[in-house]
Amino acid sequence: MQKQRCHEFAAQMGWEIVREFSEKGVSGFKVSAKQRDAIQEIQREAALNTFDILLVFMFDRLGRRDDETPFIVEWFVNNGIEVWSAEEGQQRFDSHVDKLLNYIRYWQASGESIKTSIRTKTRLGQIVMEGRFRGGYAPYGYQLVKKGRIGKKNRELFDIEVNPLEAAAVRRIFDLADQYGYGGRRTSTILKEEGIINLRTGEPFHYSSIQNILINVAYTGVLRSGESVSEIFPELQIITPEQFERVQKGREQRSAEYLTKCEAAGCLQTIQLKDGSEMDVSRPPRSYPRKNMGSALLSGNVYCGHCGGRLFASTARKTHHPVDGINGRVAIYKCYNRTQHKGSCDGPTTYRAEKVDAVVSKIIHDVLQKAGTVRESDIVSQQIGATASDLQKQIRQAKLELSKKHIELGKLEGLMLDSLDGKCVFTPEQVKSRMDSVQEAMTSLSANIESLESRLHDSEQIAKELTAQHKQLLSWAEMFDNATPAERKLIASHLIRAVTLTRGYGIQIDFNISEAQYLNGMEL
Repeated sequence: MQKQRCHEFAAQMGWEIVREFSEKGVSGFKVSAKQRDAIQEIQREAALNTFDILLVFMFDRLGRRDDETPFIVEWFVNNGIEVWSAEEGQQRFDSHVDKLLNYIRYWQASGESIKTSIRTKTRLGQIVMEGRFRGGYAPYGYQLVKKGRIGKKNRELFDIEVNPLEAAAVRRIFDLADQYGYGGRRTSTILKEEGIINLRTGEPFHYSSIQNILINVAYTGVLRSGESVSEIFPELQIITPEQFERVQKGREQRSAEYLTKCEAAGCLQTIQLKDGSEMDVSRPPRSYPRKNMGSALLSGNVYCGHCGGRLFASTARKTHHPVDGINGRVAIYKCYNRTQHKGSCDGPTTYRAEKVDAVVSKIIHDVLQKAGTVRESDIVSQQIGATASDLQKQIRQAKLELSKKHIELGKLEGLMLDSLDGKCVFTPEQVKSRMDSVQEAMTSLSANIESLESRLHDSEQIAKELTAQHKQLLSWAEMFDNATPAERKLIASHLIRAVTLTRGYGIQIDFNISEAQYLNGMEL
Protein backbone atom coordinates (compact mmCIF):
# COMPACT_ATOMS: atom_id res chain seq x y z
CA MET A 1 0.00 0.00 0.00
CA GLN A 2 2.76 2.43 0.97
CA LYS A 3 4.84 1.58 -2.08
CA GLN A 4 1.86 2.02 -4.44
CA ARG A 5 0.96 5.39 -2.90
CA CYS A 6 4.56 6.64 -3.24
CA HIS A 7 4.68 5.59 -6.92
CA GLU A 8 1.39 7.40 -7.59
CA PHE A 9 2.64 10.55 -5.85
CA ALA A 10 5.98 10.50 -7.73
CA ALA A 11 4.16 10.14 -11.08
CA GLN A 12 1.84 13.00 -10.12
CA MET A 13 4.85 15.22 -9.33
CA GLY A 14 6.75 14.12 -12.45
CA TRP A 15 9.64 12.65 -10.49
CA GLU A 16 11.85 9.78 -11.56
CA ILE A 17 12.32 7.04 -8.97
CA VAL A 18 15.99 5.97 -8.97
CA ARG A 19 15.96 3.65 -5.97
CA GLU A 20 13.62 2.19 -3.34
CA PHE A 21 14.25 1.14 0.25
CA SER A 22 11.98 -0.86 2.56
CA GLU A 23 12.26 -2.42 6.01
CA LYS A 24 10.28 -5.36 7.30
CA GLY A 25 9.78 -6.03 10.97
CA VAL A 26 11.94 -3.10 12.14
CA SER A 27 10.56 -0.78 14.81
CA GLY A 28 11.21 2.90 14.15
CA PHE A 29 10.61 3.53 17.85
CA LYS A 30 12.68 0.79 19.50
CA VAL A 31 15.55 0.70 16.99
CA SER A 32 17.92 3.64 16.64
CA ALA A 33 18.72 4.98 13.17
CA LYS A 34 22.34 3.95 13.76
CA GLN A 35 21.22 0.31 13.82
CA ARG A 36 18.88 0.61 10.81
CA ASP A 37 20.74 -0.38 7.65
CA ALA A 38 18.26 1.33 5.31
CA ILE A 39 18.60 4.74 7.01
CA GLN A 40 22.40 4.43 7.05
CA GLU A 41 22.54 3.58 3.34
CA ILE A 42 20.17 6.42 2.39
CA GLN A 43 22.42 8.87 4.25
CA ARG A 44 25.47 7.53 2.40
CA GLU A 45 23.66 7.97 -0.95
CA ALA A 46 22.66 11.51 0.05
CA ALA A 47 26.28 12.38 0.83
CA LEU A 48 27.19 11.20 -2.72
CA ASN A 49 24.40 13.35 -4.26
CA THR A 50 22.87 10.38 -6.09
CA PHE A 51 19.31 11.70 -5.55
CA ASP A 52 17.51 15.01 -4.97
CA ILE A 53 14.34 14.04 -3.13
CA LEU A 54 13.62 11.58 -0.31
CA LEU A 55 9.99 10.48 -0.55
CA VAL A 56 8.27 8.50 2.22
CA PHE A 57 4.67 7.43 2.68
CA MET A 58 4.48 9.29 6.00
CA PHE A 59 7.25 11.04 7.91
CA ASP A 60 7.08 8.57 10.81
CA ARG A 61 8.44 5.91 8.39
CA LEU A 62 11.83 7.55 9.03
CA GLY A 63 11.45 6.87 12.75
CA ARG A 64 9.40 7.60 15.85
CA ARG A 65 12.10 8.76 18.26
CA ASP A 66 11.59 12.34 19.41
CA ASP A 67 15.23 12.60 20.49
CA GLU A 68 16.64 11.50 17.14
CA THR A 69 14.34 11.48 14.07
CA PRO A 70 13.71 15.28 13.84
CA PHE A 71 17.45 15.84 13.51
CA ILE A 72 17.77 13.12 10.86
CA VAL A 73 15.15 14.90 8.73
CA GLU A 74 16.94 18.21 9.25
CA TRP A 75 20.25 16.56 8.29
CA PHE A 76 18.85 15.57 4.87
CA VAL A 77 17.54 19.08 4.22
CA ASN A 78 20.85 20.66 5.29
CA ASN A 79 22.60 18.35 2.80
CA GLY A 80 20.47 19.57 -0.11
CA ILE A 81 17.87 16.80 -0.07
CA GLU A 82 14.16 17.65 -0.17
CA VAL A 83 12.14 15.48 2.22
CA TRP A 84 8.58 14.74 1.14
CA SER A 85 5.69 12.64 2.39
CA ALA A 86 3.07 11.28 0.01
CA GLU A 87 0.46 12.10 2.67
CA GLU A 88 1.86 15.14 4.51
CA GLY A 89 3.70 17.15 1.86
CA GLN A 90 7.18 18.65 2.11
CA GLN A 91 9.09 19.20 5.33
CA ARG A 92 10.81 22.59 5.22
CA PHE A 93 13.06 24.43 7.65
CA ASP A 94 12.61 28.02 6.48
CA SER A 95 11.71 29.30 9.95
CA HIS A 96 11.79 28.44 13.62
CA VAL A 97 8.13 27.47 13.34
CA ASP A 98 9.06 24.81 10.76
CA LYS A 99 11.65 23.38 13.15
CA LEU A 100 9.16 23.39 16.00
CA LEU A 101 6.48 21.65 13.93
CA ASN A 102 9.05 19.07 12.80
CA TYR A 103 9.92 18.28 16.41
CA ILE A 104 6.26 18.23 17.52
CA ARG A 105 5.47 15.71 14.75
CA TYR A 106 8.01 13.19 16.04
CA TRP A 107 7.24 13.93 19.67
CA GLN A 108 3.62 12.99 18.90
CA ALA A 109 4.73 9.90 16.93
CA SER A 110 6.89 8.81 19.87
CA GLY A 111 3.93 9.19 22.22
CA GLU A 112 1.72 7.12 19.94
CA SER A 113 4.32 4.36 19.90
CA ILE A 114 4.45 4.37 23.70
CA LYS A 115 0.65 4.19 23.89
CA THR A 116 0.57 1.38 21.33
CA SER A 117 3.20 -0.52 23.32
CA ILE A 118 1.18 -0.13 26.52
CA ARG A 119 -2.03 -1.29 24.82
CA THR A 120 -0.24 -4.29 23.30
CA LYS A 121 1.38 -5.33 26.60
CA THR A 122 -1.91 -4.92 28.44
CA ARG A 123 -3.83 -7.04 25.94
CA LEU A 124 -1.17 -9.75 25.80
CA GLY A 125 -1.22 -9.84 29.60
CA GLN A 126 -4.99 -10.22 29.55
CA ILE A 127 -4.72 -13.07 27.02
CA VAL A 128 -2.38 -15.15 29.18
CA MET A 129 -4.36 -14.42 32.34
CA GLU A 130 -7.38 -15.87 30.53
CA GLY A 131 -5.40 -19.05 29.85
CA ARG A 132 -4.97 -18.55 26.11
CA PHE A 133 -1.77 -18.73 24.06
CA ARG A 134 -0.41 -15.27 23.24
CA GLY A 135 1.44 -16.35 20.09
CA GLY A 136 4.99 -17.19 19.07
CA TYR A 137 6.80 -20.51 19.35
CA ALA A 138 5.76 -23.24 21.76
CA PRO A 139 8.50 -24.09 24.31
CA TYR A 140 9.97 -27.57 24.07
CA GLY A 141 7.51 -29.91 25.75
CA TYR A 142 4.45 -28.22 24.24
CA GLN A 143 2.77 -28.13 20.85
CA LEU A 144 0.40 -25.77 19.06
CA VAL A 145 -2.99 -27.11 18.02
CA LYS A 146 -6.13 -25.67 16.50
CA LYS A 147 -9.26 -26.35 18.51
CA GLY A 148 -11.76 -24.25 16.61
CA ARG A 149 -11.12 -20.92 18.40
CA ILE A 150 -11.72 -18.06 15.95
CA GLY A 151 -10.00 -14.67 16.19
CA LYS A 152 -11.37 -11.21 15.38
CA LYS A 153 -10.07 -11.51 11.82
CA ASN A 154 -12.14 -14.67 11.40
CA ARG A 155 -9.05 -16.89 11.39
CA GLU A 156 -8.64 -20.04 13.44
CA LEU A 157 -6.20 -19.45 16.29
CA PHE A 158 -3.66 -21.75 17.89
CA ASP A 159 -3.91 -23.11 21.41
CA ILE A 160 -1.08 -24.71 23.37
CA GLU A 161 -1.01 -28.15 24.95
CA VAL A 162 1.52 -30.60 26.40
CA ASN A 163 3.43 -32.76 23.93
CA PRO A 164 3.78 -36.07 25.85
CA LEU A 165 6.95 -37.22 24.06
CA GLU A 166 8.78 -33.93 24.52
CA ALA A 167 7.47 -33.48 28.07
CA ALA A 168 9.14 -36.74 29.12
CA ALA A 169 12.55 -35.26 28.25
CA VAL A 170 11.71 -32.02 30.11
CA ARG A 171 10.83 -33.99 33.26
CA ARG A 172 14.08 -35.95 33.02
CA ILE A 173 16.07 -32.72 32.69
CA PHE A 174 14.45 -31.25 35.81
CA ASP A 175 14.85 -34.52 37.73
CA LEU A 176 18.59 -34.58 37.02
CA ALA A 177 18.93 -30.98 38.20
CA ASP A 178 16.73 -31.56 41.25
CA GLN A 179 17.99 -34.96 42.44
CA TYR A 180 21.67 -34.67 41.50
CA GLY A 181 22.30 -30.96 41.02
CA TYR A 182 23.53 -31.47 37.46
CA GLY A 183 24.01 -28.51 35.13
CA GLY A 184 23.50 -28.24 31.41
CA ARG A 185 26.69 -29.94 30.21
CA ARG A 186 26.46 -32.94 32.54
CA THR A 187 22.75 -33.34 31.78
CA SER A 188 23.46 -33.19 28.05
CA THR A 189 25.96 -36.03 28.38
CA ILE A 190 23.57 -38.19 30.44
CA LEU A 191 20.66 -37.65 28.04
CA LYS A 192 22.90 -38.68 25.15
CA GLU A 193 23.93 -41.83 27.02
CA GLU A 194 20.27 -42.62 27.73
CA GLY A 195 19.35 -42.15 24.07
CA ILE A 196 17.15 -39.11 24.73
CA ILE A 197 17.43 -36.66 21.84
CA ASN A 198 15.87 -33.36 20.89
CA LEU A 199 12.89 -34.49 18.81
CA ARG A 200 12.73 -31.16 16.98
CA THR A 201 16.28 -31.30 15.67
CA GLY A 202 16.96 -35.03 15.77
CA GLU A 203 20.24 -34.23 17.56
CA PRO A 204 21.37 -34.58 21.19
CA PHE A 205 20.29 -31.75 23.48
CA HIS A 206 22.72 -28.83 23.46
CA TYR A 207 23.63 -27.65 26.96
CA SER A 208 22.36 -24.12 26.24
CA SER A 209 18.94 -25.55 25.33
CA ILE A 210 18.91 -27.41 28.65
CA GLN A 211 19.79 -24.23 30.53
CA ASN A 212 16.91 -22.40 28.83
CA ILE A 213 14.53 -25.20 29.79
CA LEU A 214 15.63 -25.09 33.43
CA ILE A 215 14.79 -21.39 33.81
CA ASN A 216 11.42 -21.45 32.03
CA VAL A 217 8.61 -21.13 34.58
CA ALA A 218 6.06 -22.12 31.90
CA TYR A 219 6.70 -25.79 32.74
CA THR A 220 4.89 -25.28 36.05
CA GLY A 221 1.69 -24.73 34.04
CA VAL A 222 1.60 -20.94 33.87
CA LEU A 223 1.38 -18.67 30.85
CA ARG A 224 3.49 -15.53 30.82
CA SER A 225 3.69 -12.28 28.88
CA GLY A 226 6.25 -9.83 30.22
CA GLU A 227 5.42 -9.21 33.87
CA SER A 228 1.98 -10.83 33.56
CA VAL A 229 1.94 -14.40 34.90
CA SER A 230 -1.24 -16.45 34.90
CA GLU A 231 -2.47 -18.86 37.54
CA ILE A 232 -1.42 -22.51 37.22
CA PHE A 233 -3.34 -24.46 34.59
CA PRO A 234 -3.11 -28.17 35.56
CA GLU A 235 -3.48 -29.33 31.96
CA LEU A 236 -0.31 -27.41 31.04
CA GLN A 237 1.77 -28.47 34.06
CA ILE A 238 4.82 -30.65 33.32
CA ILE A 239 6.62 -30.16 36.65
CA THR A 240 5.49 -28.90 40.05
CA PRO A 241 6.18 -25.34 41.21
CA GLU A 242 8.03 -26.78 44.21
CA GLN A 243 10.46 -28.68 41.99
CA PHE A 244 10.98 -25.59 39.83
CA GLU A 245 11.82 -23.50 42.91
CA ARG A 246 14.25 -26.15 44.18
CA VAL A 247 16.03 -26.20 40.83
CA GLN A 248 16.31 -22.38 40.75
CA LYS A 249 17.69 -22.40 44.30
CA GLY A 250 20.24 -25.04 43.36
CA ARG A 251 21.30 -23.16 40.22
CA GLU A 252 21.79 -19.98 42.24
CA GLN A 253 23.88 -21.68 44.93
CA ARG A 254 26.13 -23.36 42.37
CA SER A 255 26.70 -20.17 40.36
CA ALA A 256 30.02 -18.35 40.43
CA GLU A 257 28.27 -15.15 41.56
CA TYR A 258 26.65 -16.72 44.64
CA LEU A 259 29.62 -16.24 46.96
CA THR A 260 30.06 -12.61 45.87
CA LYS A 261 26.34 -11.96 46.29
CA CYS A 262 26.32 -13.40 49.81
CA GLU A 263 29.42 -11.43 50.80
CA ALA A 264 27.76 -8.23 49.57
CA ALA A 265 24.68 -9.10 51.64
CA GLY A 266 26.88 -9.49 54.74
CA CYS A 267 26.60 -13.25 55.28
CA LEU A 268 29.14 -13.18 58.11
CA GLN A 269 29.29 -15.39 61.17
CA THR A 270 31.67 -15.59 64.08
CA ILE A 271 33.60 -18.85 64.43
CA GLN A 272 36.16 -20.10 66.93
CA LEU A 273 39.44 -21.37 65.52
CA LYS A 274 41.60 -24.22 66.82
CA ASP A 275 43.83 -21.83 68.77
CA GLY A 276 40.84 -20.39 70.66
CA SER A 277 40.66 -17.10 68.77
CA GLU A 278 37.51 -15.87 67.07
CA MET A 279 37.05 -14.42 63.58
CA ASP A 280 34.23 -13.31 61.29
CA VAL A 281 33.99 -15.35 58.09
CA SER A 282 31.65 -15.45 55.11
CA ARG A 283 29.88 -18.79 54.91
CA PRO A 284 27.01 -18.56 52.43
CA PRO A 285 23.92 -20.59 53.33
CA ARG A 286 23.98 -23.62 51.07
CA SER A 287 21.67 -26.59 50.67
CA TYR A 288 23.13 -27.72 47.36
CA PRO A 289 26.74 -28.78 46.75
CA ARG A 290 29.00 -26.25 45.07
CA LYS A 291 30.10 -28.94 42.62
CA ASN A 292 28.58 -32.34 42.13
CA MET A 293 31.53 -34.00 40.42
CA GLY A 294 34.08 -36.36 41.92
CA SER A 295 33.88 -38.93 44.70
CA ALA A 296 34.36 -36.57 47.68
CA LEU A 297 31.23 -36.25 49.84
CA LEU A 298 31.53 -32.55 50.73
CA SER A 299 31.58 -29.53 48.43
CA GLY A 300 31.15 -25.90 49.43
CA ASN A 301 30.44 -26.81 53.06
CA VAL A 302 33.84 -27.96 54.36
CA TYR A 303 36.22 -25.53 56.10
CA CYS A 304 39.60 -25.31 57.81
CA GLY A 305 39.49 -24.98 61.60
CA HIS A 306 42.92 -23.29 61.72
CA CYS A 307 42.34 -20.31 59.41
CA GLY A 308 38.57 -20.39 58.84
CA GLY A 309 39.02 -20.61 55.07
CA ARG A 310 37.34 -23.04 52.74
CA LEU A 311 38.59 -26.44 51.75
CA PHE A 312 38.15 -27.68 48.22
CA ALA A 313 38.01 -31.21 46.87
CA SER A 314 40.89 -32.42 44.74
CA THR A 315 42.93 -35.56 44.09
CA ALA A 316 46.47 -36.66 44.88
CA ARG A 317 48.71 -39.54 43.93
CA LYS A 318 48.19 -42.52 46.16
CA THR A 319 51.85 -43.46 46.02
CA HIS A 320 55.05 -42.22 44.43
CA HIS A 321 55.98 -45.80 43.68
CA PRO A 322 53.85 -46.98 40.79
CA VAL A 323 52.49 -50.50 40.76
CA ASP A 324 52.65 -52.04 37.30
CA GLY A 325 53.32 -48.57 35.93
CA ILE A 326 50.11 -47.10 37.38
CA ASN A 327 49.92 -44.32 39.96
CA GLY A 328 46.51 -44.49 41.68
CA ARG A 329 44.87 -41.26 42.83
CA VAL A 330 42.81 -40.57 45.94
CA ALA A 331 40.33 -37.82 46.82
CA ILE A 332 41.52 -35.14 49.25
CA TYR A 333 40.36 -31.87 50.79
CA LYS A 334 42.86 -29.02 50.44
CA CYS A 335 42.99 -25.79 52.41
CA TYR A 336 42.83 -22.89 49.94
CA ASN A 337 44.68 -20.47 52.22
CA ARG A 338 47.40 -23.00 53.07
CA THR A 339 47.85 -23.76 49.36
CA GLN A 340 47.78 -20.21 48.00
CA HIS A 341 48.81 -18.11 51.03
CA LYS A 342 50.94 -20.32 53.27
CA GLY A 343 51.55 -17.63 55.87
CA SER A 344 47.85 -17.27 56.64
CA CYS A 345 47.27 -20.84 57.84
CA ASP A 346 49.30 -23.10 60.16
CA GLY A 347 47.09 -26.17 59.69
CA PRO A 348 47.57 -29.17 57.42
CA THR A 349 47.45 -28.60 53.67
CA THR A 350 45.39 -31.68 52.91
CA TYR A 351 43.03 -34.19 54.51
CA ARG A 352 42.20 -37.60 53.09
CA ALA A 353 38.60 -37.38 51.93
CA GLU A 354 38.13 -41.09 52.56
CA LYS A 355 38.71 -40.68 56.32
CA VAL A 356 36.57 -37.54 56.64
CA ASP A 357 33.75 -38.89 54.51
CA ALA A 358 33.59 -42.13 56.49
CA VAL A 359 32.92 -40.22 59.72
CA VAL A 360 30.41 -37.81 58.15
CA SER A 361 28.63 -40.63 56.32
CA LYS A 362 28.31 -42.61 59.57
CA ILE A 363 26.71 -39.62 61.31
CA ILE A 364 24.33 -38.99 58.40
CA HIS A 365 23.44 -42.69 58.38
CA ASP A 366 22.66 -42.61 62.12
CA VAL A 367 20.54 -39.45 61.74
CA LEU A 368 18.55 -40.93 58.90
CA GLN A 369 18.05 -44.23 60.68
CA LYS A 370 16.97 -42.45 63.85
CA ALA A 371 14.49 -40.39 61.84
CA GLY A 372 12.73 -43.60 60.84
CA THR A 373 12.04 -44.49 64.49
CA VAL A 374 10.56 -41.10 65.43
CA ARG A 375 6.91 -40.33 64.82
CA GLU A 376 6.15 -37.19 62.89
CA SER A 377 3.45 -36.15 65.37
CA ASP A 378 5.88 -36.45 68.30
CA ILE A 379 8.39 -34.13 66.64
CA VAL A 380 5.79 -31.51 65.77
CA SER A 381 4.28 -31.73 69.26
CA GLN A 382 7.66 -31.39 70.96
CA GLN A 383 8.82 -28.49 68.82
CA ILE A 384 5.71 -26.33 68.56
CA GLY A 385 2.74 -28.11 70.12
CA ALA A 386 2.87 -26.36 73.51
CA THR A 387 3.68 -23.01 71.92
CA ALA A 388 0.75 -23.22 69.48
CA SER A 389 -1.66 -24.20 72.26
CA ASP A 390 -0.54 -21.27 74.41
CA LEU A 391 -0.88 -18.86 71.47
CA GLN A 392 -4.40 -20.06 70.74
CA LYS A 393 -5.34 -19.53 74.39
CA GLN A 394 -3.94 -15.98 74.34
CA ILE A 395 -5.80 -15.20 71.12
CA ARG A 396 -9.12 -16.39 72.57
CA GLN A 397 -8.58 -14.29 75.72
CA ALA A 398 -7.63 -11.18 73.72
CA LYS A 399 -10.67 -11.53 71.44
CA LEU A 400 -12.92 -11.87 74.51
CA GLU A 401 -11.49 -8.66 75.97
CA LEU A 402 -11.93 -6.91 72.60
CA SER A 403 -15.58 -8.00 72.47
CA LYS A 404 -16.15 -6.53 75.95
CA LYS A 405 -14.58 -3.24 74.87
CA HIS A 406 -16.88 -3.11 71.82
CA ILE A 407 -19.90 -3.47 74.11
CA GLU A 408 -18.59 -0.80 76.47
CA LEU A 409 -17.94 1.60 73.60
CA GLY A 410 -21.52 1.12 72.38
CA LYS A 411 -22.85 2.01 75.84
CA LEU A 412 -20.61 5.09 76.01
CA GLU A 413 -21.90 6.29 72.64
CA GLY A 414 -25.44 6.12 74.01
CA LEU A 415 -24.32 7.86 77.19
CA MET A 416 -22.77 10.65 75.08
CA LEU A 417 -26.15 11.37 73.46
CA ASP A 418 -27.80 11.56 76.90
CA SER A 419 -25.01 13.84 78.14
CA LEU A 420 -25.46 16.21 75.18
CA ASP A 421 -29.22 16.32 75.93
CA GLY A 422 -28.54 17.03 79.61
CA LYS A 423 -30.01 13.71 80.71
CA CYS A 424 -26.78 12.36 82.23
CA VAL A 425 -24.81 13.23 85.37
CA PHE A 426 -21.55 13.05 83.38
CA THR A 427 -20.42 15.91 81.19
CA PRO A 428 -19.69 15.28 77.45
CA GLU A 429 -15.99 15.86 78.16
CA GLN A 430 -15.96 13.13 80.80
CA VAL A 431 -17.74 10.66 78.51
CA LYS A 432 -15.41 11.57 75.62
CA SER A 433 -12.35 10.94 77.82
CA ARG A 434 -13.63 7.48 78.72
CA MET A 435 -14.44 6.72 75.07
CA ASP A 436 -10.89 7.68 74.06
CA SER A 437 -9.50 5.36 76.74
CA VAL A 438 -11.65 2.45 75.52
CA GLN A 439 -10.70 3.06 71.89
CA GLU A 440 -7.00 3.06 72.79
CA ALA A 441 -7.46 -0.25 74.60
CA MET A 442 -9.28 -1.67 71.54
CA THR A 443 -6.45 -0.55 69.25
CA SER A 444 -3.89 -2.18 71.52
CA LEU A 445 -5.92 -5.42 71.73
CA SER A 446 -6.35 -5.54 67.93
CA ALA A 447 -2.60 -5.12 67.41
CA ASN A 448 -1.89 -7.83 70.00
CA ILE A 449 -4.34 -10.24 68.32
CA GLU A 450 -2.74 -9.59 64.94
CA SER A 451 0.72 -10.27 66.39
CA LEU A 452 -0.41 -13.47 68.12
CA GLU A 453 -2.14 -14.75 64.97
CA SER A 454 1.00 -14.02 62.97
CA ARG A 455 3.08 -16.04 65.44
CA LEU A 456 0.51 -18.86 65.31
CA HIS A 457 0.66 -18.84 61.51
CA ASP A 458 4.45 -19.02 61.71
CA SER A 459 4.24 -22.00 64.04
CA GLU A 460 1.83 -23.71 61.64
CA GLN A 461 4.27 -23.05 58.81
CA ILE A 462 7.09 -24.54 60.90
CA ALA A 463 4.91 -27.59 61.50
CA LYS A 464 4.46 -28.01 57.75
CA GLU A 465 8.21 -27.64 57.24
CA LEU A 466 8.95 -30.21 59.96
CA THR A 467 6.48 -32.62 58.38
CA ALA A 468 8.05 -32.13 54.95
CA GLN A 469 11.55 -32.57 56.40
CA HIS A 470 10.50 -35.77 58.16
CA LYS A 471 9.17 -37.23 54.93
CA GLN A 472 12.33 -36.14 53.11
CA LEU A 473 14.54 -37.75 55.74
CA LEU A 474 12.58 -41.00 55.51
CA SER A 475 13.06 -40.98 51.74
CA TRP A 476 16.80 -40.34 52.11
CA ALA A 477 17.08 -43.05 54.78
CA GLU A 478 15.87 -45.63 52.27
CA MET A 479 18.40 -44.67 49.61
CA PHE A 480 21.47 -43.22 51.38
CA ASP A 481 23.51 -46.40 51.88
CA ASN A 482 23.07 -47.47 48.25
CA ALA A 483 22.97 -43.98 46.73
CA THR A 484 25.29 -42.79 43.99
CA PRO A 485 28.09 -40.35 44.94
CA ALA A 486 26.07 -37.49 43.43
CA GLU A 487 23.00 -38.40 45.50
CA ARG A 488 25.02 -38.74 48.71
CA LYS A 489 26.69 -35.39 48.06
CA LEU A 490 23.29 -33.73 47.60
CA ILE A 491 21.90 -35.27 50.81
CA ALA A 492 24.98 -34.21 52.78
CA SER A 493 24.68 -30.65 51.48
CA HIS A 494 21.01 -30.43 52.47
CA LEU A 495 21.67 -31.72 56.00
CA ILE A 496 25.01 -30.14 56.84
CA ARG A 497 25.79 -26.44 56.93
CA ALA A 498 29.50 -26.79 57.71
CA VAL A 499 32.10 -29.42 58.44
CA THR A 500 35.20 -27.99 60.11
CA LEU A 501 38.46 -29.99 59.98
CA THR A 502 41.49 -29.59 62.23
CA ARG A 503 44.86 -31.31 62.63
CA GLY A 504 44.62 -34.97 63.55
CA TYR A 505 41.28 -35.27 61.74
CA GLY A 506 39.30 -33.35 64.29
CA ILE A 507 35.82 -33.05 62.78
CA GLN A 508 33.04 -30.68 63.84
CA ILE A 509 29.65 -30.88 62.10
CA ASP A 510 27.08 -28.09 62.14
CA PHE A 511 23.65 -28.96 60.76
CA ASN A 512 21.58 -26.55 58.69
CA ILE A 513 19.30 -24.39 60.82
CA SER A 514 16.01 -25.94 59.69
CA GLU A 515 17.36 -29.48 59.99
CA ALA A 516 18.91 -28.66 63.38
CA GLN A 517 15.53 -27.49 64.63
CA TYR A 518 14.07 -30.80 63.49
CA LEU A 519 16.91 -32.82 64.94
CA ASN A 520 16.51 -31.21 68.35
CA GLY A 521 13.55 -33.53 68.78
CA MET A 522 15.81 -36.58 68.32
CA GLU A 523 18.37 -38.12 70.61
CA LEU A 524 21.55 -38.71 68.62
